[in-house]
Amino acid sequence: MAGAARPFYKQVYPSLLRNPDAYSTDQFSCSTLFRRNYQMLGVVFASAFAFEMVYDNTMNKIWDNLNRGRQWKDIRSRYVEEE
Repeated sequence: MAGAARPFYKQVYPSLLRNPDAYSTDQFSCSTLFRRNYQMLGVVFASAFAFEMVYDNTMNKIWDNLNRGRQWKDIRSRYVEEE
């Protein structure tokens, strides 16, 4: 039986250590959503990118609201003559 390779480890989930008879929701969500590492990595990167865009736009709107009338885009018409 040289061809039958067995792993040296057995994956054990912490929820199964507490209650081996229950199928935990943590194990269910991870095993069904992320079957491969690259899938989880892609979701993490996409989520970080989306969060950064939303956060950046929100902070820009707050900044513009707090500094209305003091920014160059607001007072440009006073100093620059359009031709």
